[in-house]
Amino acid sequence: MKAFLCVWIFLLVHGASPAQDMYWTPEARNAYQLITALRIDEGLTAVQLQSISHPDNLIWPYLEDYGNFLRIFVQEDILAIDSFFEASDIRLEQIEEVPITNPLSLMAQGQIALHQSALHLQQGKMIAAGTDINSAFKLLRKNQKLFPDDVANLRLYASLKVVFGAIPDKYRLLVQIVTSLSGTIEEGLEELEGILETTTPETNIFFKETVLYAALAEGRLNNNPEGGLALLKKYFGNTPDSESAQYLMSNMLIALGRNDEAIKVLSTASGIPGSVQIPFLDFMLGECKLFRGDADANIYLKDFLVNHKGKHFIKEAYQKLAWYALLKGDKEGYRHYMQQILIKGSNKTDEDQQAMIEAETHAVPNPKLLRSRLYYDGGYYDKALAMMNEALYSTLVQHEQRLEYLYRKGRILQAQQSDAEALHYLMLTITTGQFERYYFACSAALQCGIIHEKLGSPPTARKFYNMCLEMEPEAYSTGLHQKARMGLNRVGN
Repeated sequence: MKAFLCVWIFLLVHGASPAQDMYWTPEARNAYQLITALRIDEGLTAVQLQSISHPDNLIWPYLEDYGNFLRIFVQEDILAIDSFFEASDIRLEQIEEVPITNPLSLMAQGQIALHQSALHLQQGKMIAAGTDINSAFKLLRKNQKLFPDDVANLRLYASLKVVFGAIPDKYRLLVQIVTSLSGTIEEGLEELEGILETTTPETNIFFKETVLYAALAEGRLNNNPEGGLALLKKYFGNTPDSESAQYLMSNMLIALGRNDEAIKVLSTASGIPGSVQIPFLDFMLGECKLFRGDADANIYLKDFLVNHKGKHFIKEAYQKLAWYALLKGDKEGYRHYMQQILIKGSNKTDEDQQAMIEAETHAVPNPKLLRSRLYYDGGYYDKALAMMNEALYSTLVQHEQRLEYLYRKGRILQAQQSDAEALHYLMLTITTGQFERYYFACSAALQCGIIHEKLGSPPTARKFYNMCLEMEPEAYSTGLHQKARMGLNRVGN
């Protein structure tokens, strides 16, 4: 979920509208377009030249903040963060001099606060990130009251409403006490869709960004990846021309089990030579190819490790490389990559934590169970189920592997809409493993809740969501509990 919050704030980084002391010029629009296309060096060069010849226009520090933020964020360049914060505070002080009668003033201040929040969140500094988001929301809310028809401000304000609406009820009151945030997913989505209905790419410089906000809100926070994908395809087509759109579209496709389409999107070159690349796209492509069993999956995972400057997803990437080696019968390669997990990267994400546990416990996955799992993750359900036969189960002697077999088979059947059979295996997983340290029973309880919610039985769904929250597995607990709390939001506590 944290990863998805980081990506959300990353998308809230555009825009402005004409006014005294801070206004769009043709040169500013051109610089903006270069920066959003990740041609950041070109964009910032234009900004620097214009800020010398037109120092009275404070659009330049705003665009400078965006360009520098974007470069650091997409590459997770932790060495550049401290200097960015110092410079960003100076730019913020400059823009504060613009009168609030200019609708750009408070909007730009709020957006710079979101830049800082995104980097704090990426570093795991949750209190600082929350403070920044709160400041941004207050500024945007004030500006919205002053200029209710300003779409530049509304796109950010509505997006933060969606973020607040996605917070589980259990924590929403606490967030309201310590911050000024308010709103619902439905309210924010309606406002974002209203912008898309009443403006065009020709009349609204932020139109593409608003599409991204709405797609992320619908697809991830509103748990409707089909709807989010439809929005992206409507406005960007099947082959998006920006890396941020590539990321979102492939993410939605993976969530829908359409791995071949995700690979096609991720394999399509976007941008031009010299533009800043998003290393995580290489990770995603390598992972998708691993799901499918492609021989070149390791190339993209290695590219990610070479180009990524941050500390997150490093352990997970080495785990995926270890799995690749194991499935190729390369036991020495498997041991080498698992050793790298112990010494490189951080373990702040659920996936990195799970990789660390596997490395520390020396628990080598069963290759057939692993291959079935990867087929499932890629949406190749028939292939995954074909491997989960009784002959395989009879060869498993470790308790963890037998528990995983029950869980995996239940998830595959669930994906194939065989709800009764899926519940049978998921319930067996719970009764067999609810007091174990493994995540299988906790996740099985979550999935039982989802199935019963879909079948129209809120009380039973509520029971399983609460059961999920009562379990504390070693790995994935943060993500599983977050989804269970969102389930309780839907069916009622």
